[in-house]
Amino acid sequence: MIERLKDLKEYPCHESDSLEPPVGAVLLSDEIERYVKEFRLIDPFIRANLKSAAYELTVGDEYAVEGKIHILSDETGKDTMVIDPFQVVIIKTREIINMPRFLIARWNIKVSLAYEGLLWVGGPQVDPGWVGHLFCPIYNLSNKPVILRLGDPLAVIDFVRTTPFRKNVSVPYSRPPKRVTIEDYHPEQLASASYAQAVNEIKALQRDMGGMSRRLDTLTGHFFTALGLVFAAIAAVVTALSIFVSSGQPEKTYSWWMYVGSGVIVIALALSIYACKLSRSAWKKTGKS
Repeated sequence: MIERLKDLKEYPCHESDSLEPPVGAVLLSDEIERYVKEFRLIDPFIRANLKSAAYELTVGDEYAVEGKIHILSDETGKDTMVIDPFQVVIIKTREIINMPRFLIARWNIKVSLAYEGLLWVGGPQVDPGWVGHLFCPIYNLSNKPVILRLGDPLAVIDFVRTTPFRKNVSVPYSRPPKRVTIEDYHPEQLASASYAQAVNEIKALQRDMGGMSRRLDTLTGHFFTALGLVFAAIAAVVTALSIFVSSGQPEKTYSWWMYVGSGVIVIALALSIYACKLSRSAWKKTGKS
């Protein structure tokens, strides 16, 4: 924290502009570039991110989700974040914005990311005199995860001239700001109620499905047990008939009834074994829940 404050003190805070553009004028690309050179407006500044009347801010090396702060780096596998559906994430911009006292900025998420389902939930204005990274709270209202990488375009910022700053008359913005790190925004307190509710409902559904599965296994086991008993009874009747028929014959031969009875006995035995397995499975699931 102390080191970061020292770093921010290296950025000068300008109170006037010799060229004095008109009040309320939105800076075009050439003026933004002039402010970068003269007032160190954007750091680092990448000319490819400069638009006709705005500048593209990019994903920085820190983000917070579910109260935990994560670090991104250029190392493979560590340069990516995933924003799940209904999740809120705070993302730090790579750039430091150093605002003169006669300039305000307005920023918002890129339109292309909005079409992916990301919703900006922060304050749009950057005050005159602000210095530091910007922290972008984003909510994923879509039904699919959105992936962002270190250095990806994140937001668009434009700059507008104010009335002249008058020392000891105009109220100055405090430098450095009160909040300069991602921890200062208390990410542990920022959570999506929809996301938490969705997680709880999924867990409840999983528990219900587990209970239904156990009940289904138990009912199926009872069904096959009963079916096995029916086949066993049929087998007993068929066997009795085959014995009765065979007893009336002069030679001891095996009637087809005997073969039918044997087949039915085998079926009954198989059904009983299957019913036993289902009952054991249901018992194991009950023990794990």
